[in-house]
Amino acid sequence: MQPALHTLMFGSYGLDQVAPIAREIGYQGVALMCRLPHLDLEHPEMSAAKAFHIVRDSGLTVVGLASGLGRPNSFLGEDGAQELDGVRRAVEAANILEAGLLRLWAGPEGASVADGEGLAHAASWYADAAEIASAADVRVTIEVHSIGFASTAQNTCRLLDAINHPNLGVALDTGNMHASTGVVGSTDVQMFGERLFDVHVKDMRDLSSPEGHTLEVDGRYFVHLPMSEGDVRNDDVVVALSEAGYRGWIANESECTWDTWERSVVAARHEFAALQNLIHRSRL
Repeated sequence: MQPALHTLMFGSYGLDQVAPIAREIGYQGVALMCRLPHLDLEHPEMSAAKAFHIVRDSGLTVVGLASGLGRPNSFLGEDGAQELDGVRRAVEAANILEAGLLRLWAGPEGASVADGEGLAHAASWYADAAEIASAADVRVTIEVHSIGFASTAQNTCRLLDAINHPNLGVALDTGNMHASTGVVGSTDVQMFGERLFDVHVKDMRDLSSPEGHTLEVDGRYFVHLPMSEGDVRNDDVVVALSEAGYRGWIANESECTWDTWERSVVAARHEFAALQNLIHRSRL
């Protein structure tokens, strides 16, 4: 297991500024946010080629693309077709960047595995997306999130079962699952098994009132915090990953915000050190 930097942590800074400092901190890989100023999927060839040179010259590997695709208004008709065109552009960018992983969302807000017809339509769309990516040797993940079909480990597995495509797996986001279910740990890792393709870690604290919150999920409030300062059981997850033989990347995807570049860099150093410590302890 190796730590990667999710560039969402530096979402307002150009990649030419972010990549060199990521390598200086110690990261060897980056997961690219698929929006400006890091990557423009409306112009994948030009944008990805520019990003590739910046990342390569900094001595980094692009471990995956974090797209917002996978939550059209409808998985049918023109909406679904246009969203698949977005997948094609993302896969083109992934090939240019030599990234073997593309993250998708698990449907729009309100999507539920309890809706059998909606689940079937979504599963067919995701199977098409996985097939498009498979032809280009890019794996696809669906990220666990409080919004959409993949709001719990059980729901995510039900979605994956319905899709039933070997090129599609899950991206476990520890913060997202904590906010959605109140707990994340070894049981979730075991449930996903070999279908766990990617992992993101972040931290947050549960709040008893909305004051100071940075996230609301179903009337519950949270504030994002630096790694190891909140309630998310990232330690349990990393130990379970080690025991399961997971050999993929783990991306620091802090959603804290800082008002200066200097403070952002200090925070990124903290996130790297905290994740390195979790990985080291998981091997003891």
